[in-house]
Amino acid sequence: MFSHKLLTVVVLLCSVTGALFAQLPSYIKVCKREQSTIDACVRNSINSLRPQLVEGIPELNVPSIEPFFIPELVAISGTDLVPLRASGKNVRVTGAGNFTIKSVSLDIDSLTIKAKVRFPHLHFDGQYKVDTRILVLPINGQGNLVADAVKCDADLLLKSQVTTRDGKEYLKFTSMDIDIAIKDYRIRLEGLFNGDKVLGEATNAAIHENRGEFLKTMKPYLERTVSKILLDSANKIVKGLPLDDLLPKP
Repeated sequence: MFSHKLLTVVVLLCSVTGALFAQLPSYIKVCKREQSTIDACVRNSINSLRPQLVEGIPELNVPSIEPFFIPELVAISGTDLVPLRASGKNVRVTGAGNFTIKSVSLDIDSLTIKAKVRFPHLHFDGQYKVDTRILVLPINGQGNLVADAVKCDADLLLKSQVTTRDGKEYLKFTSMDIDIAIKDYRIRLEGLFNGDKVLGEATNAAIHENRGEFLKTMKPYLERTVSKILLDSANKIVKGLPLDDLLPKP
């Protein structure tokens, strides 16, 4: 379930990257390569793009974030307290369009982007398969999942380098670090223990009581997974665009 939230963060930041660095249509504000003004310009550009991000921007290869569909997610991780093997399929995510940019900065010399993004409320529904344990309670099953999360924050650090092709400079993103913080969440899994209602209710209650440990267990794996997906998507957006078009000089 956490993968769903984090992957929603992926879609938003890829959209943000496209907004900052692409050869853009008229509804997108271009930010010039001027350190004293670029942070405020970037923030305003992102906020002005909200309607397009919600609808999707085909010319930038950016899908809609409201709703956003995740075909498949896989998580294999765990500790002695909470070992975990889980997957989700056909997950529909809503609420990402209400994002808030808490802060964003771009260092022109290093072409490094730092940002903090908040999603006040995210809702998920889809299918799951899980094999885990809470303390001494084994949990396994597959079926429908419904989940809600509040105050989901993502701190992002995106690094890049300049490469040269055919005499022109291009931007290539080299690494993405993400730190995820979730204030609270609730998840319900249907179909546990082959549909046994008594065991299912007890297990959902146990998951809720131990939701902090679940988040702690999955967090490192999910952050690495999301970082890779975002890095790949961001590079696809900027691959064919010269740096002088991405960030024009003043």
